[in-house]
Amino acid sequence: MRPTQTFIDLIRTVHRDNAPDVLAQIRTLAAEEREPVRRGALCRHLETLAFRLEGDERLGAAAETYDLIAALVPGPRARWTRAAATARLRDLCERGRFAEAEAYIAGLRADAEAPVLIQDGLATLLRLGWAYECRNQPEPCLHCYRLAYDLNGGDAGVTTEDGDRLSTKVKNLRRLLLDTLLEDGRFDAAIALHAATRHVTGSGPLEAYDIVSVQALAAASGARAITVLPERRIAAPDLRFWEPPPALRSEAGSLDIPAQYLAFLEGARAFPRSNVVIAGGKLVYDLAAHPRRPDILLQDGLNPDQIMTAAFGATRALVEVPEAEHTIAAGLMMFGLQSRNYGHWFCEFVPRMLCYNDPRCPDGIPLCIDDHMPGAHAEILGLLDTRDRPVITLPPRPVAFGLLGMAPVPAFFPFDMKPGRPFYDTVWPADVFGAIRQQILDRARARGALSGRTDRRLFISRRAFTQRALVNEAEIAERLRPLGFEVIYPETLTFLEQVEAFHSAELVVGSSSSALSNALFCRPGCRILGLIHEELSFNFRGYASFIEAGGARILFLRGRTLPRPGVHAFHVSYTVDPGRVVAAVAALEAEVATGAPAGFSIAAADDRPIRVPDRGASRLQDKRTVGPARVDPDRLARVRTLAAGPHAGAEAGLCALEAVAYVAGEPHSDEPACASPSIAAFVRTWSDRLPQDARDALILPLVPRLVGTRGSEALERRRVTLVADWLIRTHLPAWFRLAKLNVEGDELADLPEVEDVAQLVSLCDHLKRARKRAAVANLTLRQTGSAVRAAAWDAAHQAAWGTVRDALEAAGPSVLAAGWDAAYAAAYAAARACGKAPLEPTRQALQRSALALVERMIEARERDPADPGRRPEDALPAPTPIQDGAECRP
Repeated sequence: MRPTQTFIDLIRTVHRDNAPDVLAQIRTLAAEEREPVRRGALCRHLETLAFRLEGDERLGAAAETYDLIAALVPGPRARWTRAAATARLRDLCERGRFAEAEAYIAGLRADAEAPVLIQDGLATLLRLGWAYECRNQPEPCLHCYRLAYDLNGGDAGVTTEDGDRLSTKVKNLRRLLLDTLLEDGRFDAAIALHAATRHVTGSGPLEAYDIVSVQALAAASGARAITVLPERRIAAPDLRFWEPPPALRSEAGSLDIPAQYLAFLEGARAFPRSNVVIAGGKLVYDLAAHPRRPDILLQDGLNPDQIMTAAFGATRALVEVPEAEHTIAAGLMMFGLQSRNYGHWFCEFVPRMLCYNDPRCPDGIPLCIDDHMPGAHAEILGLLDTRDRPVITLPPRPVAFGLLGMAPVPAFFPFDMKPGRPFYDTVWPADVFGAIRQQILDRARARGALSGRTDRRLFISRRAFTQRALVNEAEIAERLRPLGFEVIYPETLTFLEQVEAFHSAELVVGSSSSALSNALFCRPGCRILGLIHEELSFNFRGYASFIEAGGARILFLRGRTLPRPGVHAFHVSYTVDPGRVVAAVAALEAEVATGAPAGFSIAAADDRPIRVPDRGASRLQDKRTVGPARVDPDRLARVRTLAAGPHAGAEAGLCALEAVAYVAGEPHSDEPACASPSIAAFVRTWSDRLPQDARDALILPLVPRLVGTRGSEALERRRVTLVADWLIRTHLPAWFRLAKLNVEGDELADLPEVEDVAQLVSLCDHLKRARKRAAVANLTLRQTGSAVRAAAWDAAHQAAWGTVRDALEAAGPSVLAAGWDAAYAAAYAAARACGKAPLEPTRQALQRSALALVERMIEARERDPADPGRRPEDALPAPTPIQDGAECRP
């Protein structure tokens, strides 16, 4: 029996815009129908309607339709109830109505007859979460996984599509979103996000604090600070490698060492296993307050063994509100992040004892340490403490101090840097560690722990550790034993036994790891062979400077890395050819006997770190200019060098843009979809024309930063305009000034900023005049020789010209002619300068300026629709001027 014509007509009129109103009328008609056969026919028509509504993404209306079918169907209703629940949950999540979805899930949890609906809901939420994750939409992804966690009542029996626990996903996604919100200064939104998810990770509420250094707090009368050691400059370490010196990819640590202080804070609250200290309503944290903060990856509040949550913005941070605090009247801070790690303990924590031993530090204040520290740490404290202070082991809960004494890390030590930034290789001050060494050796000698031997040969085993493992350690040990080496296992020895072993050694071979910190106690003249993997951003300077503080010398021997996905580049395992180890040992023996240095030294002048952008002048990138692409950290870790391109496949090598596609997970191409076409055009030409060392130094750090830079047509035009402006107001004046055409150079540099390529029409006369002036009383360009032409038409100039030429042609013949005038004027100016001044410093300075230009292109923003009068470039740093004869370090 057919339904009434009115019912059928209503169904036919339903569409995505009127569905709720028409469904209300259909419901009224359906409620009046009592005939079972007719009700069955109604259900069939409603099923078709529900299917159509789902296809039109009207999931809420589809859910109402399924509910109506369940009310009308004469037989079992479970199928329609489940379909309605699934459609309703999808509708709420896909429309971002997560608070309503949360209430709906709470209702399902409270319904004792809804276990099947709970299972369907879990499957729906997991599918939605995975789809959002694949589309790089972290916020809805987080909420879907959070709701799944709530619906399931925890993690039990449920994993995500890629095998993770729900709580792990929520924690990682929350962290990603918190960092994004803090970068935008949206602290209230970050606190609200944390409040909605903290039950999943068991965290307390967050509170926002301004970040200050100890010295800044003291200057504001919020703390008492005493200078123990003044600021000073130290010597660079002697870096030596067994193979010809490689081009390191790290940033050389500063040789200007900050002052060592002793500070006291009243009414401070602290967290064991963390460096976070709250005092006077401020977060007191030297590293977080450092001028280099935008480059630093702060992990405090993230590690699995930590008892609190924290998230850091540029000048403010969110810290978990302490609950159930432990109270201590007074204490000296010997606890903190990474305190259980032997290497970090020695570099970051042990030097504080020099400040706590200072006569100006009051007696009787206990040393406070973390509960998870190994016994050797307490042994070291006993050797260094000259005041017989009590030691308090802090329980893993917040601590309220009546008085907290603090001392700093002896050098700027960021631990890790943000992706795309070069690793900062800290140089440690010899005066601090020399004093520590002397005091420990004096105490060891007084206790009869030093044997007086000077002839031991040690091979340091690392078999007990999985990170940075020397895989063929046993094979190397067998080759070294006939040479008089004994294998020692530092983890089985007391601290004083380790001091004695290293102090009695004449030659030490071992992995460059925490145990090698004991080389500080070697005698002057002892030789160390530090085995390590291939990673060129490793902290070679840190190890060398630390060991040299005791008078020993280290030679690095790099082996072969065994890549492992998900493992930090510093911690990968590796192998070393035993024959090379034996040869290096022989060379060190010859060095001691004859004085002829083994291996190759990297002179300070040639130790060129990767250029670090001036983050003080930069601004955070507007998220609207960044597409959904993101950097795969595992892939990024495998990109260690760049080749000139293009290549048939990744196995043949990667040029700069092929590397961008690779780290973004795109198919192999030198035209990645995630990258700005204008930036790609510049970088592609520039990178391919640079020599290998310059390519890796200048271009390699840019690879992850190019991911997600593709913007609108207007933004790309603006970026091309930045290049045109650089050619006219930076590149061209640099050559004019070198040619002593200062008036003309200044005139070009002082021109108004080019805001659109078409604006070059108004500059035609200026550029034509410049070309003629440079050509007057000068040899023709062809007669000046290839060296001069190459200097004026170098990689950066070619990259810039290739980027703007299409835009110049599109703007018309007069604009293109103006561009050619600028190009030839630079070449004529270089020819005029030939023989009067060296060309290379100017070329190098322009390379540096080109890098700054690329950074400005990356940081260029979309125009803000809420403020159409504001120019996108207003938030960009001004272009770096080229100084005459400026020295450039790539």
